[in-house]
Amino acid sequence: MPTVSLRPSRAAQLAWFAAVLVSLGSPAPGLAGEVWVNVGGGPQPGADQDNESAGFDIHIATFTATPRKALSIGASYTWIGTDFDTNSSLYAISVYPQLTFRPTENSRIRGWVPPGTEPFFFVRALGPSYISENTLGEREQANSFAFQAQIGAGLEFGGADGRRFVAAISWKHFSNANLFGDNDGIDLPVMLNVGIRF
Repeated sequence: MPTVSLRPSRAAQLAWFAAVLVSLGSPAPGLAGEVWVNVGGGPQPGADQDNESAGFDIHIATFTATPRKALSIGASYTWIGTDFDTNSSLYAISVYPQLTFRPTENSRIRGWVPPGTEPFFFVRALGPSYISENTLGEREQANSFAFQAQIGAGLEFGGADGRRFVAAISWKHFSNANLFGDNDGIDLPVMLNVGIRF
């Protein structure tokens, strides 16, 4: 099976677009926002194919319930390619809720991370998505409607200018939750995410 390599032109376009978003500064007053850029992929469970991905996420608003829990509403663009000659790529546009959890001050997890960093865990579920193609390699979806789900862990840390940065690793998944006939999930087992919090 051929190896998968990220297409530089697509990654360069996404990186340029994300840089423009970051340079625009903070979102609307009173709203906490983040911009993440992500790349990754890996073997597709249940199929003989490898997937790759590049994309970006924009957390439009974050509502903090407690210092340890927050709900963010965001939107994302995800390009997904595979090593098949046909049905080799698609893109997804999603809107998602994200729950973010932080460990307590006396948690052992804080002892495992570098000083000055803030560990966090996040989960996205039932993020309605438009997918541009119904087939990716040998994976099939009934139509262009799917849900985005993602789970991951990361670190938040400060920059010299007072901005906060994030780095995270996650698993991303798209499927229609068996609402329609064909529902072969599309998975990206290892996603690397880096971003900035305003």
